[in-house]
Amino acid sequence: MTDCSDVRGQYIQPALPQNAWEWRKRFPELHQLIGAYFHQDFSVDYASHKEALDDYLAGHPGEDLRRAATEIRALLSIVETDEELRIAADALGLEVRPPKNVSLRQWLDGIKGILIHSLRD
Repeated sequence: MTDCSDVRGQYIQPALPQNAWEWRKRFPELHQLIGAYFHQDFSVDYASHKEALDDYLAGHPGEDLRRAATEIRALLSIVETDEELRIAADALGLEVRPPKNVSLRQWLDGIKGILIHSLRD
């Protein structure tokens, strides 16, 4: 984990990645989740967002689920605006928008909760 403090112990906001490669390197499991399950052929492969997420949950070990949840938490903590979040999500491979009347931030936070909950089962 990156140390986000300077020599005086004050918090420093980590720099945002500048391109798709940097986003994917920083958030590899989140890239796997949204890039492989919420892609351009989403509507061909899945009937709903829930079905795609269920497919991810069924096909990945707990370690991956934990990593994805951690990466979502980290992503949501470093992007300050909805525009920054949209840019990040696009760079990570998201080609499907969240369900109707749900913001991208709310949707990702909900996915994080589902991932964490599934680890408890």
